[in-house]
Amino acid sequence: MSNTIPADELFFFTRDMMKGDIYRKYEKAIKSVWNPKDWDYTQDKKDWETLTEKQKNGLLNVTIRFFSGEQAVTNELIPMLQGAHALNKFDWIMYLSTFIMEEAKHAEFLAIWHDEVAGILEPDELAPYFVTRDKVVDPSGRFEIKEVMHEGLPFYAEKLKNAVHENNIEEVKKSMIQYCTLYNGFVEGVLSMPSYEIVVDTLKLYGNVCRTLDKGFKRILADEGRHITFGTTAVRELLQENPEYEYLVHDIFDEFRGTVVGLVEYQKAVPGLDVQKYQTQKVRHYRNRCREMGITPEEKLIEQILDPEIDFVVGVTAG
Repeated sequence: MSNTIPADELFFFTRDMMKGDIYRKYEKAIKSVWNPKDWDYTQDKKDWETLTEKQKNGLLNVTIRFFSGEQAVTNELIPMLQGAHALNKFDWIMYLSTFIMEEAKHAEFLAIWHDEVAGILEPDELAPYFVTRDKVVDPSGRFEIKEVMHEGLPFYAEKLKNAVHENNIEEVKKSMIQYCTLYNGFVEGVLSMPSYEIVVDTLKLYGNVCRTLDKGFKRILADEGRHITFGTTAVRELLQENPEYEYLVHDIFDEFRGTVVGLVEYQKAVPGLDVQKYQTQKVRHYRNRCREMGITPEEKLIEQILDPEIDFVVGVTAG
């Protein structure tokens, strides 16, 4: 019996891998490293003191939801690494190493900003500003609101971990499609993108204040663009191998339909924003994510997002 270890179990780099989309994302991430501790928060702190209490509360309702979310997604990235390892995707593992670092850095940036500028950081100081997305039904009774970040992601993360643990490669593929669709396609790729714009627009609305916060969100947005297209590229690759699994992508968007159709809750916290702008952005991002995954968008979902008569607000109890 030979003890020789196969070459492809000793060495993972190939020329084809280094020409691939995921490896190029790794290269871009390495070139785009930034450090929030290098930035000056002095002017943001001065600007903060010029805001009214209502303006401060409105902005914190937005930024603290993001702060919690960045910590949550950092905490939920391990299953993606496990799935990439199970599928022998070394380029995915390389890229995910930068992905985890960037999500942790986004959380660190928001920790620094809230501590330095708003003077709050401990969990009990932040919690009163956290906008809760309650499991409510909209007034028409058509849509249930499900908590994506703190319930949906952990559920599908556990499903992926179990598939890896059982060494069931077909289930790993299916679970990876579901998880990347929910994490990268839905949460980052459709819900979060307009919300980044809400932060930027709020700072403009308040008089172009807190330029370091503005800069940080724009850098986060650039990082998230790579995160999104990693996930959609991964889904596309898996669907090219298994086209019969396309239904899994549509099922995820259907499960969390109410959350994407409902208006963004931050408009309640920051009056004066153009809410319909963000609904239109959701549709554009949804179409882009479907194109990147190589699937056909669901036109009914698009119609519902844009329907002005469906005006319930996520996070605000009906009535």
